Amino acid sequence: MIGADFEKIHFVLFGLDLVEPMAFITDTILGITSIVLGLLLSKIKIEHPFRTYWIWFFLIFGLGAFVGGLGHVFFNYWGVAGKFPSWISGPIAIFLLEQGMIAVHPNETKLSLFKSLSFWKMILVFVIFTLVCLFAPIQENPRLAFLPTAINTIFGVILTAGVLGNFYAKKIDINFKYFVFGVITLTPTAFIFLMKINLHPWFDKNDLSHVLMVIGISFFYVGVKKAIQKVPAIA
Repeated sequence: MIGADFEKIHFVLFGLDLVEPMAFITDTILGITSIVLGLLLSKIKIEHPFRTYWIWFFLIFGLGAFVGGLGHVFFNYWGVAGKFPSWISGPIAIFLLEQGMIAVHPNETKLSLFKSLSFWKMILVFVIFTLVCLFAPIQENPRLAFLPTAINTIFGVILTAGVLGNFYAKKIDINFKYFVFGVITLTPTAFIFLMKINLHPWFDKNDLSHVLMVIGISFFYVGVKKAIQKVPAIA
């Protein structure tokens, strides 16, 4: 089904009327995978902001994904409010991703500029998000509140992991190509979600997007693990 969503799958567990079991399962897999990748990176004994920011990205992103899964399954009880933790953690995770990629830039002037732009972009996203929540009918259409996060994610990931990753692969180390692979894997998720491309009631746009995200962030992990050996040392 394209352009519309299947009816939410209901199931009863411990007397609770729950929904979207697959979204909960795939979100949980995504969350656990991301947190594990962050913990694995923390064991690499090379101190650099590039590594530190990426560790925090994986941890925050993973926590947001897991809580997002709870927001799906408990929607009948929490409503739109249950989605706010994942919506709020999204821009923070992307900010950490951006800062991680920017930290490697060899030009100090551009590094400082990019870091500042990344920070103020996050602030702008939260301002827009707040305005949407205050004045848009998000109770009837929760997708409206998610749009600022989705658009921020698309641009943030492409411009840093994609564009900067490709630049670093040529200038610093070829292993930065894994960030580009990750972006290529993640890019379809935007179209899948926004165009509502649902393959099956038990494997809808959320589930397909989550699977691609698992693959995408795995590429990012490989990129960090391999490229950290060649990043310029901090003076």
